[in-house]
Order: sequence, then structure tokens, then C-alpha cells
Amino acid sequence: MLRFIKHHLASEQGVAFYGILSLLIFVLFFLIVIIRIWRMQKTTIEELSNIPLAKDEVTLQNEIQ
Repeated sequence: MLRFIKHHLASEQGVAFYGILSLLIFVLFFLIVIIRIWRMQKTTIEELSNIPLAKDEVTLQNEIQ
């Protein structure tokens, strides 16, 4: 199966463009994520980091019953 795909793609023109485009999209996505995290306020980061430790109302109600 892989040989069929490899042979088929080798015969097409401009296929290298898709590899470069996918790599560019991948790198840009993670650069945007890193920039957003870097510019985020420290209070927001602390609030988000405490979410798994916080007990919400649903959890408290389930513990009482």
C-alpha cells in the first residue's frame, strides 16, 4: 500500500508543496500557542493551574449524598 502511494505521489508535480505547507502550519500553530501563553497574565495562569484542585458544587453534592 505504501509503495503504491509513494509511486503515485512521485509521479505528480508539485507534491513537495504539501509537505512544506503542512510543516509551516504545524510550526505556526505552536508559535501562536507559545506566544499566547507567554503574554498571558500571571493571575490567569494561576487560576487555570488551580482548576484541577478546586472543588466545584457538583463534586460537593456527590460527596454529601
